[in-house]
Amino acid sequence: MTVGDILLWALAGSMAATISYSLKWTVDNRKRSGSMVVPLVIFVLVMMLSMVASAVVYFLSPSFGTLIDLVVVNMVVMGLGALPFVLVLFRSLLADEGRQGEPGLGNPGFRSPRSWEGWAPAAAVAALVLLNEFFMGWAFQLAAGGFTAPLGAGMLSVFSAVVSSYWFLFTMAFEMAFTAYLLRKEIPRVFLLVIGFQAAVMVLSPPAFADAQWASASVFGGSALMIVLFVYAFEHLAKNPVVDRVLARYLLLLVAAYGAMMAGVYAWQLSGSAALFAFSILAEMGIYLGVIMGVGRATSLKTWKSDPWWVLGLLTALFVGEFFMGAVLDSQVYGTQSLFAAASLVPVAGGLMGVVASSAYDFLAFFSTVTLSPWFLIMMGAEMGALVLFRMREVRELETRVRLGLVIVAYAAYTVFLPSFLVPATALPNIPFLGWNMGVGTAGPVAPGLLAALVGTYLFSGALSFLFGARQFCSMFCSAALMYQGTFYDSMKTFNRTSALGKRLLTSKLSDLYRVVFSLVWVSLIAAVAVSYLDSTGVLGFSIFGSDPMVFLYTFYFGFLWYLVFITIPFVGTYGCVTMGWCHWGTFNQIVSRLGFFKLKVRDPNVCVTCETKDCAKACPVGLTDLPGSFIAKGEFKSSKCIGVGDCVGACPYSNEYFYDVRGWLRRGRETGGAMVEFKTARSRVRDP
Repeated sequence: MTVGDILLWALAGSMAATISYSLKWTVDNRKRSGSMVVPLVIFVLVMMLSMVASAVVYFLSPSFGTLIDLVVVNMVVMGLGALPFVLVLFRSLLADEGRQGEPGLGNPGFRSPRSWEGWAPAAAVAALVLLNEFFMGWAFQLAAGGFTAPLGAGMLSVFSAVVSSYWFLFTMAFEMAFTAYLLRKEIPRVFLLVIGFQAAVMVLSPPAFADAQWASASVFGGSALMIVLFVYAFEHLAKNPVVDRVLARYLLLLVAAYGAMMAGVYAWQLSGSAALFAFSILAEMGIYLGVIMGVGRATSLKTWKSDPWWVLGLLTALFVGEFFMGAVLDSQVYGTQSLFAAASLVPVAGGLMGVVASSAYDFLAFFSTVTLSPWFLIMMGAEMGALVLFRMREVRELETRVRLGLVIVAYAAYTVFLPSFLVPATALPNIPFLGWNMGVGTAGPVAPGLLAALVGTYLFSGALSFLFGARQFCSMFCSAALMYQGTFYDSMKTFNRTSALGKRLLTSKLSDLYRVVFSLVWVSLIAAVAVSYLDSTGVLGFSIFGSDPMVFLYTFYFGFLWYLVFITIPFVGTYGCVTMGWCHWGTFNQIVSRLGFFKLKVRDPNVCVTCETKDCAKACPVGLTDLPGSFIAKGEFKSSKCIGVGDCVGACPYSNEYFYDVRGWLRRGRETGGAMVEFKTARSRVRDP
């Protein structure tokens, strides 16, 4: 770094600090009636804008004539910028003429009667801040000789080059962090932390430098910071069902901006264009300034779980960000064209129906390729796994705590590392349970040589479900266990009882919707298996745009539909895959579990009779609200929809409920055997004293 660069950075830092102080003064004085600070801030920002914009013009057209013209323009702008200040003074003078004994112009006690609390002054300050930052970034980029947009380029190219440069991003991040520091006494702690993360993520922007090492480091570093931010925000929501409305709006808009930002980074990786990324940064800055300008204003609280549309928006924005984050990570590791190659997209051609069909196929193929890709799963596992770790601290039952630990281990080994990194792809179809981890369709077409591994998968998983219940899959091996059982997502099980559709899916009774979905899924599965097998044996040659029908069905169900159901939790409740019966692999294990040993039991049914809270029913993430009635009538509960999460056991205030599976059956057998031995020994003693 040269001396010139150091001077430029010092100047940029001082100007950013001036903007930070301007924001603080605006926040501190907007409510003070008659304060002259806000018009003075506007005047200062106008002056700064005039200077940096003039610098841009001079660097683009350096000449003595240009310099003279810019001096004149700055003098005019200075006069115009002083108008609000002068008008306030003049208005105050007129207002003071008819009042005797009151402070007047020239009096040390003078104060203008006007308040600057309205939206217009705040909007003016925010707009001037953004314009200053934009022209500062442009001017310093030109001064340093690093401006990438050619002379005569369109406004979009100039805008993208300026906003995606480190001169803009780094000074903006410094301004955000320094402003938050200056307002640390007025801003709640949660806002301070989120703004701090926001500034750090802005620094780690891949387009900031045209350097491969920076791109790689910033992609992984920025993604890690975003994951930490999401985890912190969701843990805060889980602990605080009632939140500030401003915070709720801020989180929603910020997550949406991050979704656009990751989409922009992915577009930049593919095409080199940073336009979408630049617009997302501008939106992010607007969101930040909106929060800063609202500091100290009266607000209200909201119960976020009573606003399903807000939750839907948050989950949708989060998924968009996670989707493109996974795409960015995969592209960084395997190359920008890796996902397109893996998706095997087809040309969009033909008539209207052909275009629609091929477009829909390409969308589904690319979508599922990303959601089933290794780095998407790693990123999701890191985020959701952290929430499960937080959950482990809350549960009191050792068995549930151990199961949650196994959920994390199973996801890491079974869902990610074994099939994606440790076991060769060519060997997976021959490995039962691992290669066919979601039943038919996971490892590829149903070929005759793979039937043994496929049958072995169903036998092995079925045996586990028979002995220990469907919990072995739906509450441990399946990725749904990790994604539904963290603190934030588990807290949304209240939607099972509050949403219209969720209410229809309550209890262990199989609803009409469940029967319809269950039938459609299994009919489609059997048909796809038959066609896939006949294709593999050469009897048929049917495919869906070149894709095996069984592989297509698998990607549709587990690469697309699962995430759609997950996002719509506010309207379908948690564990929609179980309550609606659309997961064929889940229903298989649940039916076998219903026939096996697993059940929930209570030590004393009379305790359930006198229990007023019925906490076990409220805690069930599947919505099995008929638990208490079954405990009272039978002393136990057994249902194909019960997947053994165990929240009901932990929620029982009397520790009356417990798990029962093959281990309980064996213990009972040993106890019965011991009792029989003692009985026979006693009888022999009676007969032969």
